[in-house]
Amino acid sequence: MTKTLALALVLALTLVSALPAAAQSGGGAWKPEVKFIKIGVSSAGGDWFRAGAKFSTIIPAALPGVAASTVIGGGVVNVTRIGKGETQMGFALTPYPEQGYKGESKHYPKPIKNVRLIASHLGRTVVVAMVVLKDSPIKSLADIKGKRIVPGDRGWGTTELVEALMASAGMPPDKFKAEGGTISYTSITDRSKALQDRNVDAIFVPAQVAYPDLMAVHQAAGIRVIGFPDDVVDKTLGVMPGLVKSKVPKGLYGVVDHDLASPGFLQQLIVDAGLSDELVYRITKLWWERIKEIHEIAPGLDQANVKLAMEHATIPFHPGALRYYKEVGVAR
Repeated sequence: MTKTLALALVLALTLVSALPAAAQSGGGAWKPEVKFIKIGVSSAGGDWFRAGAKFSTIIPAALPGVAASTVIGGGVVNVTRIGKGETQMGFALTPYPEQGYKGESKHYPKPIKNVRLIASHLGRTVVVAMVVLKDSPIKSLADIKGKRIVPGDRGWGTTELVEALMASAGMPPDKFKAEGGTISYTSITDRSKALQDRNVDAIFVPAQVAYPDLMAVHQAAGIRVIGFPDDVVDKTLGVMPGLVKSKVPKGLYGVVDHDLASPGFLQQLIVDAGLSDELVYRITKLWWERIKEIHEIAPGLDQANVKLAMEHATIPFHPGALRYYKEVGVAR
């Protein structure tokens, strides 16, 4: 009897020692501290819009108890929304997370100290180009004077970049409008349709990859893609910190016959520092384990690779993300 009791006690102690720490302390299985994740994306037609929509379906399927949805925004405003607690994660462009973290720009007059990185480099550099219909008289940036244009959507970093390019060419938005030009702001989907319907004369779009909405316009009416003079690009690089000199690739939409100069942004994935390390670890792990599914629906993110994820960081990573990168050998 004594031997039997002793053996039972040994077995019980062995089983307890094998349990995870959370179970031993009475914590049971991991439970997320939040039940809903809002992801800051771009407006309809953009890569972030599609990637965010896809990831918002992946999260609840893989992390029971956590629902997810997207919030329309852009490279600038997505940082602000993290700061206000309106979203818990989102896509952004350099240099906006750094500007927000430091509180050193017109967009972020006070530091947003709760913004952290999940990934500081998501592959492709985001560049911009001007698009007109094939039969348009517009041949260069200088030709848009007095015309109807769409530089982008409100809250987008690429919109601010286009307006900086216009200013570098001697046409800041206020002057452009004072001289008879018209500026409107809308999504890639809506501005593409407006171009096809001839309701605008020129639109500006992210131009690192082709977008389906503009491919449809090209098939229906034909388009031309117009780049920017080197001196305008260089001047813009000097007034917008965080940009890199890049290019619109040859072959885009089947109409670009040589690389076109453009300033560019790096794409980043940001998160609220207030989320637990465990939750952000699981989100980071999930993002990279399912990245091929993101590649399939968001061509502008098709070069996102975990090996690049920590490059060019200028603000801190969330500890949960760092845990994952150490686990896969990306972080030391």
